[in-house]
Amino acid sequence: MASYVMEFSVKGPIAFLSHLELMKLFRQAFRRSLLPISFSEGFNPHMKLSFAIAKGVGLLSNGELLEIETYEVINEDEFKIKVNQVLPIGIVVNDIKEKTISTKSLSSMLRKAEYYLEFSDDLNKDKYKSVIEEKLSKPEILMEVKTKKSIGIKDIKEFILNWRFLEKGLIIIVYAGSDKNLRIDNLLKYLELDLKPIRMKLIGENGPIIDNLTLGGKNEI
Repeated sequence: MASYVMEFSVKGPIAFLSHLELMKLFRQAFRRSLLPISFSEGFNPHMKLSFAIAKGVGLLSNGELLEIETYEVINEDEFKIKVNQVLPIGIVVNDIKEKTISTKSLSSMLRKAEYYLEFSDDLNKDKYKSVIEEKLSKPEILMEVKTKKSIGIKDIKEFILNWRFLEKGLIIIVYAGSDKNLRIDNLLKYLELDLKPIRMKLIGENGPIIDNLTLGGKNEI
């Protein structure tokens, strides 16, 4: 058996699939492509696959991560071609790597997420930058935040690691994962601007997770 991690992008209307629908879509794609995905044992066996983190409904992404377990070693390039041939328009597997240096799940490796927030009105980009600069520079950002268990006031400033402007938007890195997590919709609610969010990367302790799965992986931050 072997474990592999796929990095895939989600664009267009298909981004509005729910997390469970996206998981079902990949199960169907793996069946159609006749790939050697392992199944759990027991009365109701299911494919061994798991996401690093759920993608919000409607959120575009360049860097979602899905881990799969296979019952035999696969050729990564052939795997990518076969899966992309059966995936619907809007979802593309960008990369796949064997996971050789960690027994941790993707969700336990996850620490941060990088987003690109694109300005919807290019003519008013100076206004966008001014509002964002003012709001993100405050010493604390108190918001009512809902979780599965409760509703409370949190300082979301503690969850924002760094940010910088680009020509038509900004890059922002926030905490993500089971320990500390900032939902991008809460940040957008606070900014009160028409911004299009795109999740760019999912990041672990030592940089992008997809780059740090093998012995030859990078060690970037």
